[in-house]
Amino acid sequence: MERTNEERFEQLFNQITEIAEGNFEFRYKPSARLDHIDTVGTHLNMLSEEIAYFNFESYANFLIRPAPVVLIFDSKGRLTNFSSCFWEILGYTPPPQGIEVSIDSFLTEYSIPLLTEELNSLTQELNPRIFPLDFNTADKRIFRSNCSLSLLIQEHRYALLIYEDFKHKNLKEFSGSQKTQRQSVRTRSARNWVLLKNLRMYSLRNLNKPLPSLKEIGLLHHTNATKIKAEFKKAFGMTIHQFHLQQRLKQAALLLQTTDLMVKEISKKCGFGSEAHFSRCFKKQYNQTPISYREC
Repeated sequence: MERTNEERFEQLFNQITEIAEGNFEFRYKPSARLDHIDTVGTHLNMLSEEIAYFNFESYANFLIRPAPVVLIFDSKGRLTNFSSCFWEILGYTPPPQGIEVSIDSFLTEYSIPLLTEELNSLTQELNPRIFPLDFNTADKRIFRSNCSLSLLIQEHRYALLIYEDFKHKNLKEFSGSQKTQRQSVRTRSARNWVLLKNLRMYSLRNLNKPLPSLKEIGLLHHTNATKIKAEFKKAFGMTIHQFHLQQRLKQAALLLQTTDLMVKEISKKCGFGSEAHFSRCFKKQYNQTPISYREC
């Protein structure tokens, strides 16, 4: 069900409150409208990412819970066992006994392929790697947490360990291994931020031609297609190809208003293979043809 503007503003207000209180784990979930409210939400999400990495003093007030929240699920993603506090953290009522629940139902659409990728690359190593996942809360927000995955060989099950962050006034010093782990998580967050900025600049520097496939973009930026698709859409509310098309059309609109170039020339400058294709895309974006737009 689509959220009302009032609900979306309420979520923005709640996230600002969380940031003010030093909690940078919640994320605003963009709607399908991609309007000015979603723009503010996207900037808040990016702000949370930046503060979480650069505000080192705030990290001194957080600790990783010694006993992580545990979810046990089978090869089809069905939860077979779980920590009871999992429901409390996300604000849900525990399901009645005997009711099947899928782990995917709690993950955002961008985190589902990330978990799938981790499952496909899972090994029996003693120190599984930490990776972030976004969970949907009951009040339609997003809670980001660091997780690790283990294979329970004898039971043919998987164990997802969720390391929830808690404020703690009387915090003891981290052990060396905990500090190293936290620093590692911050480093990955910073790398994601740098990757997003590089992808955005790459798009803006290539407005004169279509972008290659996600796989090729991944090779250029030393990452994979799944990560680009998930992280870019999470940050900007659209895929990198949608963003690139939007910027090309904005450039075309500016050229139509400020130059005497023919429509055919503008379509070529903005990387469209034909004037007809350019006109179709332009009309879909601006609800009028390039010629009509120029005459306005």
